[in-house]
Amino acid sequence: MKITAKAWAKTNLHLGVGPLRGDGFHDLLTVFQTIDLFDTVTLETIEGEMVEEGSVVKRLSVTGPRGVPEDATNLAWRAVDALVARRAEQTPLPAVTLHIEKGIPVAGGMAGGSADAAAALRAVDAWIGPFGRETLLEVAAELGSDVPFCLLGGTMRGTGRGELLVDMLNRGKYHWVVAVFAKGLSTPTVFRKHDQLDWPPNFEIEELSEALLEGDYISVGAALHNDLQISALSLRPELRTVLTDGVRAGAFTGIVSGSGPTLVFICENATEARDVADALIDGGQVLAAHVASGPASRSARTRGAHILSIED
Repeated sequence: MKITAKAWAKTNLHLGVGPLRGDGFHDLLTVFQTIDLFDTVTLETIEGEMVEEGSVVKRLSVTGPRGVPEDATNLAWRAVDALVARRAEQTPLPAVTLHIEKGIPVAGGMAGGSADAAAALRAVDAWIGPFGRETLLEVAAELGSDVPFCLLGGTMRGTGRGELLVDMLNRGKYHWVVAVFAKGLSTPTVFRKHDQLDWPPNFEIEELSEALLEGDYISVGAALHNDLQISALSLRPELRTVLTDGVRAGAFTGIVSGSGPTLVFICENATEARDVADALIDGGQVLAAHVASGPASRSARTRGAHILSIED
């Protein structure tokens, strides 16, 4: 059997970060939205090879940027093991291989690893499930704070570590330029810098909520906020120049996506976004500049991680 699942990248329209908690996490208030960059994960069973104990995953391969682990530390591999462990029947299962096709920037604050985990959960659910929404979300939250959103998609408010999700109304479609850098930023490093700076949290999203209801890109752009931006910029000062360059090229505004270093710029339309992307590439400081839109899908079936194909 061969199952391929797809999951979208995310950006944070708002990210408020509270103090460090006793469990090592931070209380967050964030507004997630999918954008139409994506990864695919293909799970394929190995004929004639059964597994009675240990991981069913025997190999993992990746097509795309370097730096993605191809062993049991990969979040997609861990997702397969975690959901298989919830299986009620203890009979042996076929061994499987995983292949990840990367379209989401690596170490860029856009939840690429979490998207892979969400796609892997959907693939396992199609293979030996169904497990049900509650179980899938429980396992997703165990894997990482962004995995539940990547599983569900759309536009959602996240609290707790970001895993407690509520749908938000959104009437617009927004055009983005995603500026990617050759060198990533470690999420734990950015959070540690944030703790050192002791930046006060911004948990106010009323303006953004109203802007999303209006569906106007200027109102949404004016309400974008990221508490981690000052930390990311202090670690990578050159990002300030690129933010300025994007606005000069025609974007309404730009912001650090999540923990960075990826930058996202909101634009009036796809043509303007293409012009901004070209200008950033010509500037020579970014590795790539992708044009994207969000939310990635409004369909209930495809707004989050979903199955693309199943072959017996």
